Amino acid sequence: MNFVKKLDLKRIALHCFYWIFFLFFYISNKSDNENYYDFTFIYTFKILAQASVGYGLIYWIIPNTLNKKRYLLFILSALGWLYFIFALLMILKFYYLEPKFPDFFKDWLGHKMTIPERLTSGKLILREFSFITYPVIILGFISFNRKQQRLLKLEEEKKSMELKVLKNQLNPHFLFNTLNNLYILTLKKDDKAPEVIAKLSEILDFVLYRCNEDYVSIEKEITLIENYIALEKLRYSENRLDILFTKDIQQNHKISPLIVLTFIENAFKHGVINETEKAKIRLHLESKKEQIVFSIKNTKPQNDLKTISDKSKIGLENVRKQLDLLYPKKHKLEIEETRNNYTVKLYLIL
Repeated sequence: MNFVKKLDLKRIALHCFYWIFFLFFYISNKSDNENYYDFTFIYTFKILAQASVGYGLIYWIIPNTLNKKRYLLFILSALGWLYFIFALLMILKFYYLEPKFPDFFKDWLGHKMTIPERLTSGKLILREFSFITYPVIILGFISFNRKQQRLLKLEEEKKSMELKVLKNQLNPHFLFNTLNNLYILTLKKDDKAPEVIAKLSEILDFVLYRCNEDYVSIEKEITLIENYIALEKLRYSENRLDILFTKDIQQNHKISPLIVLTFIENAFKHGVINETEKAKIRLHLESKKEQIVFSIKNTKPQNDLKTISDKSKIGLENVRKQLDLLYPKKHKLEIEETRNNYTVKLYLIL
């Protein structure tokens, strides 16, 4: 009963239909002087020979040889299996079909040959091999195509799961930083705290509900960036921060959410927090016909000798992995560091 449950009845039915189609194809091409029932009976055996070759190759020989890159063994096994089925068919014809239907085989190439002659005749082997294998080639192509579709589906599922893991790593990191800013304001009992909560609410709505998609409109990403900048501007006075965000949106393309936010966070974390003088940040976002370009430049605190933290490195590595998954060979990330400035440029080819 368990074996029956494991059977794919739909698949079996489709395969049966495939071979029945070939049988009717042969019947439709028979000559008028050939008996319908004799022809059907004889070609049923030929169909069985073709099916035996096909399933032997697809389910036995190919998985155990070709899929394991044993190419020589595959060639020898395939030829051996073909010859074995050919030999069985010749024996069946000689001892059963020809005596039963002599008129049907009187013009057949191997009619006057003995068994040893049939089994060694190159011309007969070539002719029978071509007859046996051409439905198998079609079946093999269908099987290969189905396998490729399954592999593509698995690859997409793997990609989707990996992106989900990466985003789950990134989102808490972003939320932690924002909540930390809010915590500092509440400790100071700053009047800006309610406004921060309102901005944070908008950001949370985006992160929790709109970031499940691989891509969002660039307008939504701009809104997120502006909300984040507004939060940071509430945190720092004008004497501490000089920030400018410029945009050139010619096309409303879609972009992966939160991709650029890590660079903005790092600019604030390393360019503003430790700066005793006035920090400068310049952001620019372009969306043209076939390209999105994002750039950010921030000054480096001259009194700070600390290297980039492990969390920042994780964030950057996270972004690199997402770019590889979402924009394979269609992105360019340039990071330039000088004594006074840190610059990031991201090019996304659409």
